[in-house]
Amino acid sequence: MAVENGTFSYMPPKLLAKFEQDISPLMAFMATGEDELISENGDNEVFLNFWNQLGIGLPSFVNKENTFHRSYKQIIPWGWSPIVAQKYAPAQIYGQPYPFKQAIQKDFFSRLTSVKLTTNLKSKALPDFISIPHLPQVIRNFDHLKNCFESFPDGIVVKTMWSSSGRGLLFIRNQSQLQQGKAWIDSQLKKHKALIAEPIYTKVQDASLQFMITQNGKYHFYGINYFEADDQGHFSKEFFHIPDSIRESLPTDEQWIQQTADAIIKSMQELNIHKNYQGPIGIDAMFVKISDQIKFYPLVEANLRCNMGLINLHLKKLFAAGCCGTWQISSFNPGEAPKFLKKQIKLHPVEIKNMKITKGFFPLTYFNPDTRFAAWGIIE
Repeated sequence: MAVENGTFSYMPPKLLAKFEQDISPLMAFMATGEDELISENGDNEVFLNFWNQLGIGLPSFVNKENTFHRSYKQIIPWGWSPIVAQKYAPAQIYGQPYPFKQAIQKDFFSRLTSVKLTTNLKSKALPDFISIPHLPQVIRNFDHLKNCFESFPDGIVVKTMWSSSGRGLLFIRNQSQLQQGKAWIDSQLKKHKALIAEPIYTKVQDASLQFMITQNGKYHFYGINYFEADDQGHFSKEFFHIPDSIRESLPTDEQWIQQTADAIIKSMQELNIHKNYQGPIGIDAMFVKISDQIKFYPLVEANLRCNMGLINLHLKKLFAAGCCGTWQISSFNPGEAPKFLKKQIKLHPVEIKNMKITKGFFPLTYFNPDTRFAAWGIIE
């Protein structure tokens, strides 16, 4: 949303700003004890004590207002935007800030890049388990969108050019929803000049593939995650294990995962993604039912930023092999979060074996009296 706004003075909605502030400690799990985590939060004794007693070294927590003119070896933000690039311009940073005012850069960080990647990927030879049945379409007017809707009996999802994490989406499953959404569609077309539309698939399970582009332009595949989103595309929870919904449907070996990752890397290379961006890339994917068969739809959207799946890969390192569990983000009314934390720690005490968590509840962010959003997990 900040990239779309295109200015150095973008201010997110208050609730979204509060979400960012409350959830920012999640990035601590991608860091080491030698790093600093820059956020609007200072440290938190309850949070730090919980992880220190488990022998987990967390970074120092630094209020961001005190860091804008300091020099750092590298800075890795959750995601790049004009305001982030400007504020940290004096520092030596990983993935130097780009000229966001140029239209080519704004388009690069839009969903157009995902469309180009999916189109390129469909031309590749992929395992039988992988399927891209329909390419997303760039919509320029309402009549075009209406024709697209009439082509898919299960409906379509309409996406704005810029947004993420389940925002900027409109699901249209019938004629009534199409007419109800016309005003929103027309306003977004006027604002963005185009929208993205693709069919609504019969989703069985959400997943993501995690990549990194280094400063020398090298691509690395980190692994696959399984997560859950609601029917509007909003993040719900991440799994530490393979969910039961697809366990029996997966190929007997994991070769398909590497083959898919290799094909995606080849598509990113052919589109020269590394010449415009260095850093983490999360590729959202889905397991879908097509003609009574489970298939892997490998590229729903490319997120050129940190993402929940990347957090999940780092968290998995804290747990014993073979553990089953999940983590999620919950919302709280003022004063509720500390009570929830106290109750869960008592009900599900953490158990440790060989320096790895084997069971129990754990906080992933702060649970203060003014907390509105907090992340937490549990190993069963």
